[in-house]
Amino acid sequence: MNPKDWIDLLQRLLAWLSERRNPVRQQAARVLATFEAHGVARTEINALLPEALQLSAYQWSSADQLKLALRQAHLDWLNQHFALEEGWLTGKSDSAHQHLFSYKTPGQLHHWFLENRTPVADFEFKLHLVTPDTHEIGPDSEGYYALVLEQMDEDHSACSRFYHLTEGGDLKHWPSLIHLLQVLAIAHHHGALMRRSQLDAAALYQLSHHKGLIPNWLDRCRPHLLEADHELWPHFSGRPTWLEELRADTEQGLFGAQLIEVVEKIRTDIQRFSRQPGTRHCGR
Repeated sequence: MNPKDWIDLLQRLLAWLSERRNPVRQQAARVLATFEAHGVARTEINALLPEALQLSAYQWSSADQLKLALRQAHLDWLNQHFALEEGWLTGKSDSAHQHLFSYKTPGQLHHWFLENRTPVADFEFKLHLVTPDTHEIGPDSEGYYALVLEQMDEDHSACSRFYHLTEGGDLKHWPSLIHLLQVLAIAHHHGALMRRSQLDAAALYQLSHHKGLIPNWLDRCRPHLLEADHELWPHFSGRPTWLEELRADTEQGLFGAQLIEVVEKIRTDIQRFSRQPGTRHCGR
């Protein structure tokens, strides 16, 4: 190649890099990534959208094409439909999903369930506990964990919504473990399915600190032999002293939040399960 060819190649490369950094294109790329993470192929997007927001199949085919047709109405619809964090699609935030904050305030999560549950729906929620290894949680455990709530459509035909339930949950931090058991107790009270899985430490750090799209991280998880609420129930994990202390502190926090019905259900189910060895509780 002569010098002119090298200069032309360099100019094309710089133009390509500049276009990749174009904020409008980056926004379009996040829109497509959000659909795909929620299981919606580019050829299926129009079927999900209201007619006024539908585009040609070619416009949905790539970020380069979509950037020319994307409107604010598309962003507003995606934010509402997938319960996205404000700023994710525009690139102002690295967190794609909302955080249902309840650390040391468990009543907030309980009231969220009350406001968002469909009264006649079965298996509407699935709670995901993601840990860095396959061991049960104990006094020597360390590393981060993630708690994620998935809200599913009643007939499971539509896309799920995902929510963070904690941020930077630390297995060596006693208040974080209390929060973990309180969330598990509240989720059980509201009939959530439970799933426990494992993710490598580097990826789990990202998920625990709300980076990126939750379903993409869940797709990378590996199965776990333990139930998500293994430590909550004596018939699963026994009654070691440290766990009994953790359960007592969990109940105390729930009582302090006036969540008496949550504690009563946990106590009732502990007695029920203890009379039925090997029986798993509802929602398995």
